[in-house]
Amino acid sequence: MNNASLELGGTNWAEKDGNILGYSVGDTSGNFSPQEFTFARGSNLAATRIGKTGLIEKGRENLLLQSNQFDTTWATINASVTSGQSGYDGSSDAWLLNVTATGAYRRIIQSTGGSSEITNSIYAKAGTTDFIAISDVGGAGIAKVWFNLASGTIGTITGSQIIDAKIESIGNGWYRCSVAHQGVSPSYALWFVTDTDNTLTGTIGANVYIQNAQQELGGAASDYIETGASTAQAGILENTPRLDYSGGASCPSLLLEPSRTNLITQSEYFSDSDWDKIAIVVDSNEIISPDGTQNADKLTKSASNALIRQFISTSGENTFSVYIKKGSLSWVRLYIASSTESAECWFDLENGLTGNTSGNPDSFEIIDVNNGWYRCVITKNTTNINNFRIYPSQADDDTSGTSGYIYAWGAQVEAGSYATSYIPTYGVSQTRAQENCYKTGISDLIGQTQGTIFFDWIMNHESPNTSEDLYTLTLSDGTGNKLIAIGNYNQTLIVFIKDTTNQFYDNSYVGTADGARIKLALAYANNDIALYINGTQIATDSSATIPTLSQIRLNTFWSGNLPDSSSVNQLLLFKTRLTNAELAALTTI
Repeated sequence: MNNASLELGGTNWAEKDGNILGYSVGDTSGNFSPQEFTFARGSNLAATRIGKTGLIEKGRENLLLQSNQFDTTWATINASVTSGQSGYDGSSDAWLLNVTATGAYRRIIQSTGGSSEITNSIYAKAGTTDFIAISDVGGAGIAKVWFNLASGTIGTITGSQIIDAKIESIGNGWYRCSVAHQGVSPSYALWFVTDTDNTLTGTIGANVYIQNAQQELGGAASDYIETGASTAQAGILENTPRLDYSGGASCPSLLLEPSRTNLITQSEYFSDSDWDKIAIVVDSNEIISPDGTQNADKLTKSASNALIRQFISTSGENTFSVYIKKGSLSWVRLYIASSTESAECWFDLENGLTGNTSGNPDSFEIIDVNNGWYRCVITKNTTNINNFRIYPSQADDDTSGTSGYIYAWGAQVEAGSYATSYIPTYGVSQTRAQENCYKTGISDLIGQTQGTIFFDWIMNHESPNTSEDLYTLTLSDGTGNKLIAIGNYNQTLIVFIKDTTNQFYDNSYVGTADGARIKLALAYANNDIALYINGTQIATDSSATIPTLSQIRLNTFWSGNLPDSSSVNQLLLFKTRLTNAELAALTTI
């Protein structure tokens, strides 16, 4: 078999500056030449992926400016800062925060625009005084936490806005102090130097050491991100290609999804008033969630039919999903409430099975995401939906039982027939934009009169819109008049060649499309077409004309619309028509 003219993925996934690298191999030289595919998604941090560790990875942002340059955008009141101090990381990048006057509120402060679930954190060490306090607003504040930097303990907590507080020893007397709180507008990063617990007074000369401040969305502090004159981001950035390790894979696949919006406004913070609670008590940040931080909530029921719900008015096909872990209760019921026709399903959190249903849900599933967590999913197509509910349950089809608890995290409601990857929200709904991956100007890499396309991917789900073609892979001339395309129409895999008019079209593959791995090879030459899928010949054609092609696109048509949802394992282009025996060998699973 000749070398591929273009290879993407397989065991050679690589990124460069936010784009994906493919490779070309000369037929005789054997030398690799990198080929950069443009990758684009959107302008926010809404996308997530499953990382190598099996945990959900998110985009993160430090909302503070000059996060470790406290003499710039920071305001000091009755206090001063001195740089060049010995830091927790062995550097001289720490600062001394020192009381300079006897007026009220010896502090350093920076205002931000956030008004959602916020976590403030800072590294601190005792100086001449042992206490530092973190607050969420200026003045006297309404929510504050005191930290004892001598004993490494949390002192007084005031204000109902506090979600959680932590102090973590870093060594050599340093601690990372963090406070998660329900956002106010505007939010602040605010630190007081205090002489004692539960006071805001500090004598002149009282001081503590500080370093590396951070404010971020969410209920737990993540790894520190340095900022300068603008905020900074880390993790899954706005255009990061999502090399995904779902299902414990040792080699990732490229996750490509259409645009989706999570209509839940607080996907992780169930204590928020956006969640209506009936005989449910929420304890925040009780255990480690599927993203590896301690930000999952405990939902405790105190009556039969206890529930927690979020009111959302919508119609059509909607999918409701929540990550759930058993506590003293081993079942949960998800319920889509509609004045037309409601739907519900019970889920077994002990054995990872679905239970009883009512109201004719369109689909439902339970997905093991490791460490005892399951993603429970239910879909219903109906009108006049008004709320989405979670019921901690005793057993299958059970609405009784007056006590017990489960753990919950990552709620999502999205328009569509299946659950896409998790979209976190922190006070407002959030949209993850459609992903596109493409390379143009590659006529020399595409066989023009003959060639072969090999495509190995997971067709994640059936078409959510059966009246349109949804495209997974297209080779084209950039106009749509000349195409080789692989896609999905009416829940059926389609493969076709177009040279102004259709030259080849096949939709005869009857394998399971939803969630199935497909290894497809399409060999073409004038009047000589062969299609193989998973080791079997599916179709041939002896009267086709081959179009002239110059670009390749994943997850989008030439005009940039109608994407499918897929996980790409490998793509190969050959400039020769492989033999049928080679096609069978190449596609055998």
